[in-house]
Amino acid sequence: MANFVKLNLQDIFALLNFYINKYTGSFYTVTELTDALDAGQMALYSDYKPKYATSQLSKEILAPFKQTYNFTTLVSGYVVVPDADYLDLLDIQIYFQVSNRTIYYPIKLINEDERADRLNSQLDPVTITSPIGEQTAPKTFRLYPVGNYNGNVTYLRRPAKPVFGYTVVSGRVIVYDPNTSTQLEWRQTEIPSVIIKALEILGINLTSQEVIGWSSTKAESNYVNVNRI
Repeated sequence: MANFVKLNLQDIFALLNFYINKYTGSFYTVTELTDALDAGQMALYSDYKPKYATSQLSKEILAPFKQTYNFTTLVSGYVVVPDADYLDLLDIQIYFQVSNRTIYYPIKLINEDERADRLNSQLDPVTITSPIGEQTAPKTFRLYPVGNYNGNVTYLRRPAKPVFGYTVVSGRVIVYDPNTSTQLEWRQTEIPSVIIKALEILGINLTSQEVIGWSSTKAESNYVNVNRI
């Protein structure tokens, strides 16, 4: 990958339409390409998420989407993550002060049928400094025993949906505008995999070497295309 060229949406859309035209004889609109690329990146996310806890490489790949939410609960003990793009929980921990020292404690999430036994346990009592948690709804967790807690939630959010910004010249020519575009957030080393996933969704199967080869020899001039919105 030493010769791999950094790709922006202008390049990616040109590449997608190049292979779509090569294999189907047609071109896709900006909206169709955006939807295919977004579906491709979500498919790649789904491939890597199950490997997150077992692979350092997967952690590095998904690092752009890692977020932390700091919370202070009400007495009810509920924690609600406000991020609309929240996807997958990684960790919940609380912290508190003991003799001017900050203590951190990880929250173990239990199943509903375990709650009563855990709250009644005398061998392993649930306390305000060693609570348990339960997910009660999407992005919503409750800590037991109920009370006020300070802590943070670490999670993975949805990769931002790409936006191909452009202007239309003479009523029919699309001119790419990087200032109004939203680029893919993946590391450049994963961009070919996103493209491959997008093309697979469209029924076109390529190898990573084909994508990398195209990117290495791409023209540096601005991409313009007939307006097919």
